[in-house]
Amino acid sequence: MKNLLITGVNGFLGSNLAKGLINGYNLVGLESSIENLYRIKGMPIEIYSSSTSLEDIFYKHRIDAIVHTATIFQSDQVGIRQLIQTNLVLPISLMELAQRYNVKSFINTDSFFSNYHNQYDYLSEYTMSKRHVWEWLKSLQKSICLVNMKLFHMYGPDDNPGKFVPGIVSKLMNHEPLIKLTEGSQLRDFIFIDDVVQAFATVLAKEEDSEVYEFEVGTGIGTSIKEFVSRTKSISCSASLLEFGALSYRKNEIMSAIANPNPLYEIGWKPKVDLNEGISKIIDSLTFKEQA
Repeated sequence: MKNLLITGVNGFLGSNLAKGLINGYNLVGLESSIENLYRIKGMPIEIYSSSTSLEDIFYKHRIDAIVHTATIFQSDQVGIRQLIQTNLVLPISLMELAQRYNVKSFINTDSFFSNYHNQYDYLSEYTMSKRHVWEWLKSLQKSICLVNMKLFHMYGPDDNPGKFVPGIVSKLMNHEPLIKLTEGSQLRDFIFIDDVVQAFATVLAKEEDSEVYEFEVGTGIGTSIKEFVSRTKSISCSASLLEFGALSYRKNEIMSAIANPNPLYEIGWKPKVDLNEGISKIIDSLTFKEQA
């Protein structure tokens, strides 16, 4: 089997990729710390800390492909130097090593937030780093298949609780009396984590030439925040009162972010989990944890 290196392997995306790809690859993981790998506990993955020499990993394992998911969204907690190290220096170093050790494929994980017309102030450092690293990776690319996977609104069980979807689901399931929201007119392309994993798997299986590809990973369907929250309330049978319009939009609010998944369709991928099923899976997961 091929050897696949996943950075950020204990993260939400990285761990789900590991679970989805474990039967088809020998997995090697890279994490900032190996002390609490709760999402991939017990999985047969050789994990390395980011303090390890990256070249030692390539020398030992003869890596065939890299999936770079490690990222830092804001520097508030770790500092700007660590954000630059993770979002820029690490993937650039991996690309240099990938070409030196004849790796076939490098998949970079991106986000719709990094589009030039999206200008959230609170994510400015993150979006700048993601735009810049893609330019660097393309400039360094020579004899490797380089792919940029631009994720739209990915969601699913066991995501970080501070994000919008798990946060709103938790409030509704706890029957928080009053939930204040914006008007909720923003359109988002909600894509379930299992479909994201299959998109990566499809690309890994198809792309092994020395070209550069970019894919938008989404359903191509826009759902308003109001519709998403209202539907989640209905499915969860929540008693919470939703007060739409109680909060102002963020400065430079992104009012529409919908993927064009046609290039992924052309190589054999299509999303399978619709919104109701995806929301139900999150609710079922949280209900199970509460009962355990």
